[in-house]
Amino acid sequence: MRYTDYIRLKTGRYQSAGKFGGDIYAYEVLTGIADTPEYHQISKEEFESFETWSQEYITDLKKLYEIINRPVICSGYLGRAELNTSLLRDM
Repeated sequence: MRYTDYIRLKTGRYQSAGKFGGDIYAYEVLTGIADTPEYHQISKEEFESFETWSQEYITDLKKLYEIINRPVICSGYLGRAELNTSLLRDM
């Protein structure tokens, strides 16, 4: 699977939550000068509460900070377009 197979289901400012295939939930954040997407795996519960944690204030980034520090499972950057299944966790 490629990053272009991501299905955006919930959106926020420069971010979204969605899925790869039927069961891999992911958080998408746009990065860099060209707003290139990168994806971090999230659980179904995190997907369902996206509207809450995606609005965290910069001084109280708990869940969001935890998620963006997880490995990037794929991105729009050169050489990172394929979903790296070795980085996926049971969630």
